[in-house]
Amino acid sequence: MKKIVAGIDKMSDLMGHIVKYLILVLIFVLCYEVISRYVFDKPTIWAMETSKMVFGAIGSLCWGYTLKIGGHVRVDLFYTLFSKKWKAIVDVALTILLLIPIEIILIYTGFKWAFFALRVNERMVDSSWLPPSAPFRFVLAIGFTLFFIQTIAEIIKDLYFLITKESLIEVDETNTKEVLI
Repeated sequence: MKKIVAGIDKMSDLMGHIVKYLILVLIFVLCYEVISRYVFDKPTIWAMETSKMVFGAIGSLCWGYTLKIGGHVRVDLFYTLFSKKWKAIVDVALTILLLIPIEIILIYTGFKWAFFALRVNERMVDSSWLPPSAPFRFVLAIGFTLFFIQTIAEIIKDLYFLITKESLIEVDETNTKEVLI
């Protein structure tokens, strides 16, 4: 159990470290557009759509990593007052009641729409470039899946703590929300 959870955590860390380089791609695309538009008076037809797709990929592929480091929004006003036991109880209950059903719906519909887009050769119609939408839809669906996998790891950690009163995995303090901010 410990090896599986550690492997999932490592996968989320790796994804976070890989995806951070997409920020450089996003910066390049936007700088290219700004220079083309304002210096050379030659705006591109592809930069805005590309930047939207890269930004969406950054967000969706890092949902699991963000969950792992505790970066998702919650009502910290109350949550920080809870003991570790009550935090684990609240996390397990709300994850099972709310998060997992939403993730399952997102995974199902994400892959359904991605395969549909692939089958009909769907195009993004927000620009005259008309890029294919299937690759971006698959990236979103993969992001939902990675988020779900990390959610399962977090539930296992919380349940293990509730049963044994010990942490399943020692927390790496270099990758926590507080250190990263």
